[in-house]
Amino acid sequence: MTIIYYEYERILGVNSTYDDASGQRHYDYFSSLFAFKQWVSYEMNNAKTIEITDLNYKNLASRGLI
Repeated sequence: MTIIYYEYERILGVNSTYDDASGQRHYDYFSSLFAFKQWVSYEMNNAKTIEITDLNYKNLASRGLI
């Protein structure tokens, strides 16, 4: 299952990262949270999403997930 990690800033938009089935990492930018959610729904088959926050950043980075 694909997991998409994303950072949301209301003014700046959404930056996301995920690894595809072959292990290649992808980075995408969306101008709004709405556009990001539409992409997840239609293009990524409602993949699981995890928001990157101050609380989980170090843990995700240390595990090489972002």
